[in-house]
Amino acid sequence: MPAVDRKDCAQCKSGFSVGAEDVALYKKFGVCVPKLCPRCRAQRRLAFRNERSFYKRPCDKCKKDVVSMYSPNKPYTVWCHDCWFADDWDPRDFGKNYDSARPFFEQFRELWEKVPKVALIHVRSVNSEYLNICADNKNCYMIVESSNNEDSIHCYWIQKTRECVDTSFSHECERCYDSDDIYNCYQVRYGKGCHDCRDSYFLFDCRNCSDCIGCVNLRNKQYCIFNRQATKEEYRKFLDEARLDTHAGVEKLRAQFAEFRLRQPHKYAEAVNAVNCTGNYLKDAKNCRDCFHTYEAEDCRYSVHAWRDAKDCIDCDTTGRGVQMVYNSHNTGISASNCICCALCWGNSFMTYCAYCYDSQECFGSTGLRKRQYCILNRQYTKEEYEALKKKIIEDMRRDGLYGEYFPPALSTFGYNEACVQEQFQLVKEDALRQGFKWEEHPRGTYGKETLAWSAIPDSIRDFKTEDINKEILACTSCTKNYRVIPDELAFYRKLDIPLPRLCPDCRHIRRFTARGPNSVWQRACGCAGSTGSPQAGAASENGAYKNTVAHFHGGGKCPSEFATSYAPERPEIVYCESCYNAEIV
Repeated sequence: MPAVDRKDCAQCKSGFSVGAEDVALYKKFGVCVPKLCPRCRAQRRLAFRNERSFYKRPCDKCKKDVVSMYSPNKPYTVWCHDCWFADDWDPRDFGKNYDSARPFFEQFRELWEKVPKVALIHVRSVNSEYLNICADNKNCYMIVESSNNEDSIHCYWIQKTRECVDTSFSHECERCYDSDDIYNCYQVRYGKGCHDCRDSYFLFDCRNCSDCIGCVNLRNKQYCIFNRQATKEEYRKFLDEARLDTHAGVEKLRAQFAEFRLRQPHKYAEAVNAVNCTGNYLKDAKNCRDCFHTYEAEDCRYSVHAWRDAKDCIDCDTTGRGVQMVYNSHNTGISASNCICCALCWGNSFMTYCAYCYDSQECFGSTGLRKRQYCILNRQYTKEEYEALKKKIIEDMRRDGLYGEYFPPALSTFGYNEACVQEQFQLVKEDALRQGFKWEEHPRGTYGKETLAWSAIPDSIRDFKTEDINKEILACTSCTKNYRVIPDELAFYRKLDIPLPRLCPDCRHIRRFTARGPNSVWQRACGCAGSTGSPQAGAASENGAYKNTVAHFHGGGKCPSEFATSYAPERPEIVYCESCYNAEIV
């Protein structure tokens, strides 16, 4: 895409290109050309989203103790789920008149800080505890950004799964554990980037495999050990000797698998049927540029979690199914359309600068609304009044070059260190404050309260006799924070022969999230050197380079292909273009 302009980011000062297609899209939305680069735009949005930093505090309405994403020291009014979604209050009672002599963001902040906040966001979920940004779940515990699941625990961004624990970015899976980016899998433990696999351990980028362990890039295989074909008896013997019912056995195999995986070629991106797309974790996508975890989407740019018929979504994080024409927003929910700079607005259309609104349309600068129309700063107007005042506000914002810019960091209700932004764009306190973000000092969780030391816990789940483990408090071996194992979780570990996790749920989440790589791309050349080795897949030469098993399209020389990839140039993985990769795994 030819650049028509080169701008310097107003925050990080790095240069970024604004191409002709970008300009056309900004005109389509009617917004100003962004002042921030794509990275800083994403950073600002994510600073407004706290997904999994939870606290105990009383509901300011019913006074019951609740778990909340707002720490008790925050100055906001926070209500529990039932109180906030009740019909006995009207957010329009907090409405304000717009003053054209004052900045819009200043006026929105005054409204934003007065309207009650909901402790955790979830709808239509049954017998489920501690869910956030979730819908339509049953018998689930501590899952985030997920919908239509059953009997799942400690999961993130899962859809239509059953009996999964510590699983993320996965769809239609059952009884899977500690896995990421898996689809239609059954009883996969420690898997990543796998489709249609079952009864396996430590897999990476495998398709239609069963009863495999420690394998990479396999297709339609059974009874393989580190990519070597074995008999059923050999496989069972290896599995018995690996002792994956013990913590020591799992960690030993985890280390062996990590070393083996580095010796195998990696496809430049996890992309399946992604036409004219750049980014990573793409499936059935078309014309999506710099998008990540995006599937069944079209004409999207600079977005993450754009999925299921999402179209024309620009600078978005989690669009929801069937979303169209959304700009610089996050968590817009199902079937949203024509939204600009919105936060956690589900099922809305023609909304601008709104936050935490549901099933509403034609509103501007409002928060907490449900099934409302023609509101500005939560005040009700007629259609004609609304359209005239909206036009005036946009003119005022355009004059200052702000229309289309996301809410300023000072308006976030969360500290940088408790919002999910810290997972992708890590900052220390001093740097976060210097960039205008907040920082939360209130402690989250407890430390030093453990009632059972790991030395007193059997290494094997088979030897674990304590039925009342949920009454015990454990300490994370990484961050030392305390956590518990609930009864359903223990039953799951016993059913699948999995040792008790020695990391807390947060550290387990961070380990999986970090392994996904950044939501960024670099231009790189294919790492294929063109040499052809023995037919034994996975063999490495004396200098550590992968030896191809067949001749590639470019012959014996180095592959000339280049691509955009999330593998940074300094990463140790062997990164292949699609042609060289397919030649090795088909």
